[in-house]
Amino acid sequence: MTKVIAVFGATGAQGGGVANALLEDTDFEVRVVTRNASSDEARALQERGADVVQANYDDPGTLGPAMQGAYGAFVVINYWEHRDFHRAVMQGKAVADAAKSADVQHVVFSTLEHVQKIAGFPCQHFDSKALVDEYMTSLNLPVTFVKYPFFYENYLKARKILKLEDGTYEIGYPMEGASLDGGSVADLGFAIRAIFKNRGQWLRRSVGFSADKLTIQQHAEILSKHLAPKVFKATEMTAEQFCKLGFPGAEDLGNGFKFCRIHASARSDAQKRR
Repeated sequence: MTKVIAVFGATGAQGGGVANALLEDTDFEVRVVTRNASSDEARALQERGADVVQANYDDPGTLGPAMQGAYGAFVVINYWEHRDFHRAVMQGKAVADAAKSADVQHVVFSTLEHVQKIAGFPCQHFDSKALVDEYMTSLNLPVTFVKYPFFYENYLKARKILKLEDGTYEIGYPMEGASLDGGSVADLGFAIRAIFKNRGQWLRRSVGFSADKLTIQQHAEILSKHLAPKVFKATEMTAEQFCKLGFPGAEDLGNGFKFCRIHASARSDAQKRR
């Protein structure tokens, strides 16, 4: 008997990777949960066999029906959509309450570390997820927590590569020589599928994903090799300098890079490959 998985954020990066992996497996039926059921992304998933339902994190009354009858749910909260810490936490709590009420058997929640608690400085896009993580635990929700790494796809979307006057390209991630866990967000959907397939093994565990742990200079060398004659190099900017760039979210991003530099990662390439 196939299992219905409600996938939140299926028209985005993380949820899209999960939906894609589940759609390739006949053990699952995918229920795409989106604010806009008529979007091109939602329609494309529907054409591949997904059921599409409309719901909104900010309207808790829509969340329960979206998960009714579902065996599992993949949940991701997008802080960057609004950069409102309180709103992100409330959105996550609303989904948790709805999953509990709908008697979902296995929730997989995309969380991150509690930077304020661990390192003593705020990082709202991490900390908001961590507070939802704690709330889900307090509800005794049947949940697996997953921590994604840096997405390689960010190079295509985040536009942190700058062409310099000398014709070289600078990668603007201020890791100050430290290594950073990375992976393809598309590939990681298949790891999430494995967790849904093996509930007993992964229930109430926290799983950190990594494909490679490389410095930004190593990223630059790989890009230089494959995109020759273009030459890439890592920025010399510090995380503190990045925080002061002044664009919306700069301080929070900078604190995220600072945390990743100074804190030992809980992510594992061996676990991800498994």
